[in-house]
Amino acid sequence: MTHNRIRARHGKLAVAALFGMMLTWSTPAAHADRAADADRYLGVWNYDQPNRADATDIASVGQFGLGLLTFPQVGTVEFARSADGDITGHTDQGCTWHFRVNGDALDLSSTDQYCFNSVIGSGYNIFYWHITVRDGREQEVIRANSYLPYGTFDFELANGKRTRADAADPGDAARLFTGSWAYDPTNLAYLNNLTSPGYQPKTGVVQIDSSAGPLTSHTDDGCSWTLDAHGNTAELAPAGQTCQTPGGTVTMSFWSMASDGTHLISIMNSTDPHGDSSFLASGSSTRQP
Repeated sequence: MTHNRIRARHGKLAVAALFGMMLTWSTPAAHADRAADADRYLGVWNYDQPNRADATDIASVGQFGLGLLTFPQVGTVEFARSADGDITGHTDQGCTWHFRVNGDALDLSSTDQYCFNSVIGSGYNIFYWHITVRDGREQEVIRANSYLPYGTFDFELANGKRTRADAADPGDAARLFTGSWAYDPTNLAYLNNLTSPGYQPKTGVVQIDSSAGPLTSHTDDGCSWTLDAHGNTAELAPAGQTCQTPGGTVTMSFWSMASDGTHLISIMNSTDPHGDSSFLASGSSTRQP
């Protein structure tokens, strides 16, 4: 009996030792795999050029019985590691969202995340944001509740696509934007080139050049604004620029645009000399010869 107990004890110790060795071997590899899974998402990503033909980067906003409005998605998100090991996604419009790696995808860590977006002047709860990356290209689906002054609306981006912001040469990025751009005719169905409040037409010509180093956009009111271009996207840099005009101070708080070299899609928020805000959710311009 004594020998049997000794053999049993040795057997248990051997099993425990083997289990400990397995933990020692597998834990670093598991951590490495999780880190590699997270690494593919990290960095700054631009929305690709919106395309209404196949709904690439076109979001729909609607309420039951009231139909849908569609808006192009322009701008960037930066994914970074958070202190707790998860991933945060910080958008160019000032919202931060929390994600976790979920197999071969990145998903929100909770469904109750909310942000008040000062650029668009309203808040929303994103309850579904599913992201995958293949061959350096990102694809995403977003579903949210959009809380507007006149009700709660459904928001969906069914075919979101992004490319890494550093994918293009800086010189090539600048050339996508330099030139003369005229605002297209307004389109009420898409609220295209109509500013709110009041649905005022957005007209005129914007000149963009890089003669002073960074991109500079010259608008019809005599103001000049500096932009940073990366890939197919250019953004106001720094944010909150002001311009002194004969009528008073104009403030440009946000301006993001995407270009394919021929068409420019833009989102803009500014304040005129009277302190009145103007928001352009769906701006489009065409390069002039």
